[in-house]
Amino acid sequence: MSALVAGVATYTVLFTLLVAVAEHLSRPAALARALAAHRVLPAPVPVAAAVIAAEGLLAGVGLVAALGDGGAVLVAVLVGSFALFGLYAGYGRHVTSTGRTGSCGCSRIELPMTGWVVARAVVLAGLALLAVILSGSVVPLLDRADATHAVVLLAAATFTALLWHLPAAMYVPPGAAEPAVAGRRDRSMTERGGVAG
Repeated sequence: MSALVAGVATYTVLFTLLVAVAEHLSRPAALARALAAHRVLPAPVPVAAAVIAAEGLLAGVGLVAALGDGGAVLVAVLVGSFALFGLYAGYGRHVTSTGRTGSCGCSRIELPMTGWVVARAVVLAGLALLAVILSGSVVPLLDRADATHAVVLLAAATFTALLWHLPAAMYVPPGAAEPAVAGRRDRSMTERGGVAG
């Protein structure tokens, strides 16, 4: 069981890093513009370049290590991923708590920095930490091909997709209608003298 959990946590972190670097490389200036809009860091362009390079390095080295025997290299990548996602969470929390505006700079679409971006970073940092703790249970992909690997990879791909799209899915643009909640609708109809149905 620990091999399954360790594998899903590890590959979710690595797949998310891979998606992040692909998104950043598709629009290289988006992250630098977002960092400049937040007005927190004095040199947004070099920081953005360093972030993209770190994501690419961690994703590439981590996937190669996961294909092989993993070992100390995979643990180092997971520790680095934990630190990177922890920094993302702290930075996002600072930006949202100080009321600064601007895009999160985390994807091709312009999404504002919200608590959902912070929550995603916290979850990914937690998965990286869990993967570090269980790193001895990660079975290398080239070690054997069986149904467990298929389940691990499918689960990790699913979690990656869900986590990646979480901020966009939870974002309600200003002026957009709030989704109807059954209890709220029923209460408002009763208050107006209508029949809830």
